[in-house]
Amino acid sequence: MNTRSWKSSSVFALALGAVLAVSGCGSSRDEDDAPSSSPSSSSASASASASPSASGGAVRSSPAPTPSPADAAPLPDSPVACSAALLSGSVEDTAGGGAAGSVYRTLVLTNVSAAPCTAAPGYPGVSYLDAAGQQIGAAATRSTDGPAAGGSLVLEPGQSAVAELRETRAQNYGDSCQAQPATQLLVYPPEDLESVAIAHEALACANSDVELLSVGTLQKR
Repeated sequence: MNTRSWKSSSVFALALGAVLAVSGCGSSRDEDDAPSSSPSSSSASASASASPSASGGAVRSSPAPTPSPADAAPLPDSPVACSAALLSGSVEDTAGGGAAGSVYRTLVLTNVSAAPCTAAPGYPGVSYLDAAGQQIGAAATRSTDGPAAGGSLVLEPGQSAVAELRETRAQNYGDSCQAQPATQLLVYPPEDLESVAIAHEALACANSDVELLSVGTLQKR
């Protein structure tokens, strides 16, 4: 190889080495200068991908709870008891109700409330009262001559239940009666602790051993 060829090869080798060195430095610098993704950016991206977007589909809502039997509409209440506060009373004469020494009448209890009520079956309690509201003599005995007590009586507003009432004349007992004027009848509906007062004039006996009144079972009219 002559001197000129060797020099040309050396120059070419040096030039190639310089080019490779410059390229290596550029690549290294580019890699160092490239921005790395930060953890906060990754977390934000993950959160954004996990959350529904405003432009995405509608968020599914929870289904409405199925009504339970307890949530169903309540059944209508049964009629309340025909207490004395819901009743008015009267005494009616019975055609042909007179007998030797006594008279038969009809005791009437009427539902004066605005709703139905249930009257208990059985015998009402009846006694005479004086003008001061004090009981006179014995309370009515229970008659077994009429119909037996049946089931409960449902009285619509204005409807009545009746019972046969027998009054024995006080004059039948002479001086032992201890006669005293009565102005009212005090009536207790069956199974009720409250009473209804009915205007009714009669001659009663203060002697509690004399039983002037007798009453039958309450029946629906």
